[in-house]
Amino acid sequence: MKFFPNQILMLIATVLVLCLSTSILQGQNREVREIMEYLESLPSRHDKRIISGQFERWGAAVEPLSSPTNFVNIVHQKTGKWVGLVGVEYHNGPRVIYDKPNQLCVEYWNRGGFCQLYLIMSNPANPEAHNGGGKCDIRSILDPAHPHHKYFFKELNEVADGLEDLQDKGVVIFINMFAEATGSWFWWGGGEPEDFIALYQATYDHLVIIRGLKNLIFVYEPSSHHDTALDYYPGPDYVDIIGISIFIDHDKELEAGSIPNYQALKALGKPMAFSQWGPRRGSDQTRTIDQPPADNLKLMRGIQQYFPDIVWWMNWCYAYSISTLENSNYNDTELLNHPWVINLGEIEIRE
Repeated sequence: MKFFPNQILMLIATVLVLCLSTSILQGQNREVREIMEYLESLPSRHDKRIISGQFERWGAAVEPLSSPTNFVNIVHQKTGKWVGLVGVEYHNGPRVIYDKPNQLCVEYWNRGGFCQLYLIMSNPANPEAHNGGGKCDIRSILDPAHPHHKYFFKELNEVADGLEDLQDKGVVIFINMFAEATGSWFWWGGGEPEDFIALYQATYDHLVIIRGLKNLIFVYEPSSHHDTALDYYPGPDYVDIIGISIFIDHDKELEAGSIPNYQALKALGKPMAFSQWGPRRGSDQTRTIDQPPADNLKLMRGIQQYFPDIVWWMNWCYAYSISTLENSNYNDTELLNHPWVINLGEIEIRE
């Protein structure tokens, strides 16, 4: 068989990717494997089976753990407990700022906690759009000849620099790429599922194969109230955890119908989490004012009755936080003292 030069180049590239993929799997971070085994074991336990979590803030706005207005610290001030999992984000608008988020993650990891990063990539078609809003043709990002491709992967390399810094410091990160994938409010969401899947897979490949990062646990997160979660699923080789974003009104309970695709997602065989959670809605969702304080224990009532496979949750910040300085959601101490809940110092593999 005669090969033309471009075919030879394609064959070489394919072999290199396969070799790199094999190398990545063989050299996978030992702690990543231990964490996954630990998470997989939690649903079979009688108690200490759900890791508590609290999101802090974004980019340069992330406050150090010692700050009295750091949301994780506020929870500690109110309850006497440090959550098991802290959440951060790198972006402030179109800029990647990872110094402060990484400082918080390193400190929390060294204390024995877990860390999650939300990857809210700015819109290549409108970089100044708020919080990843607007729309962008995903196919233009995946086209090496298009300016959107250059913009996206330049920004992704800045993210990878931050993740590499964490890897160098021994920190494993749950990375929640392209949050609320089934919704239409982010530029990547709500479009053609095959385009989203291609974007997710290309991002994964860049971080893992091109940049060689081995400290990442990948979270696929659909929004709870859509029934299209399986359509956007990137595939078992690209997902470690199924995260679900769910916020409910202050006067509503967490019920079986709150997550239409729950049983189908469970059947995928991955550990499951509430990777964004709020017991009431804030002004960013209601467009008016924050709803009145809500009962934190509705989370545990719903999980125990309808969603017992959930192994960790992450309260969002501000109105959604477990505890706030003003108008705090109530039963916060009772939540973190619940026999099912795992807080800092109780994660067995991080003792």
